[in-house]
Amino acid sequence: MEKKYIVALGSSAGGLKPMLTFFDNTPNDHATYIILRHLQVNARSLLGYILKRHSKLSIVEVENGMLIEENKIYTQPPGSYITIRNGYLYLHPSTKYSMYPNKSIDIFLKSLAETTTSESIVIILSGRGSDGAKGVGLIKEKGGLILVQKPQSCEYPSMPESSIKTGAVDLELLPDEMPGAILKQIYFRLQQKLL
Repeated sequence: MEKKYIVALGSSAGGLKPMLTFFDNTPNDHATYIILRHLQVNARSLLGYILKRHSKLSIVEVENGMLIEENKIYTQPPGSYITIRNGYLYLHPSTKYSMYPNKSIDIFLKSLAETTTSESIVIILSGRGSDGAKGVGLIKEKGGLILVQKPQSCEYPSMPESSIKTGAVDLELLPDEMPGAILKQIYFRLQQKLL
């Protein structure tokens, strides 16, 4: 697949406010943002509407078989898990993963690790449980960048803490510091390609 900078942003309880702070500070940086959250099957998500007040990037709710594009934010529909393959996003009903409740981040990251390389960036924000901890290890093995919200700044720190315990995390940051770290990563990779 054509190399794209994919930022997978995972959150759960207490994650909305830091997510909005993150996007308040995110420029057009040639990256693709995919938001992964724990949603109830019948929940109605207003995230796309809310994000429009915090980002100049285009916001799209994922449809099955959708080609990803730069400078866009993709949101997860309720009742679905997202996977990625060869630059396309795919939807799977939550019932398919009924044995793995609240694992939308790990499921996506596993598919991302299978289809991409060092252009992957993972962000884990506030949330209960350990979702994302297995996935960050897989992405780190591929040379990706792993960022987590500083646990002391989280309303619910267990998701970032679980990722930190894996040893795969590169940086613990506040949400408003993360866009700068992503820009540095993208420019670093671009410079490597030019050498």
